[in-house]
Amino acid sequence: MAFVTLDEVIRFAVKKEEEAFQLYKTAAGMSTSIAARKMFESMAAEEARHKEVFGQMSVEKAQQYKAVTIPAMNIDKYLVDVELQPNLNYQQILIFAMKAEENAFQLYTAAADAAQDPELEKVLRVFADVEKGHKVKVEQLYEEHVLTEG
Repeated sequence: MAFVTLDEVIRFAVKKEEEAFQLYKTAAGMSTSIAARKMFESMAAEEARHKEVFGQMSVEKAQQYKAVTIPAMNIDKYLVDVELQPNLNYQQILIFAMKAEENAFQLYTAAADAAQDPELEKVLRVFADVEKGHKVKVEQLYEEHVLTEG
């Protein structure tokens, strides 16, 4: 994925956040468990906030952004892919979410690596960092509610 202008990056990012929002809203509607529904609704709300933040991004804001290094546990690398279905259990939902957030992180990272313009690269790295942060949140939920409760 190659971007030429900041406007293209922002439009793409906003579109991706809208797609993620719709996906999590759909998943919430498909969920038969209250816990799963609440988790998907929470993730949809997070994506809505990302969409708003991404839509207001500027080179100046990206330059002011201070990345926080949060090491990902990379739990998703050791788990089998899960398809979105109505009868997913909580563990499967978390796996699905981790993998979706990792894919978004990888997309923005690859785009940043390919960017010719340093300002576009900075904005893309901010977007990648936001997605990584979301993935880390899901990994923490997985660790707390799946790995420790077995």
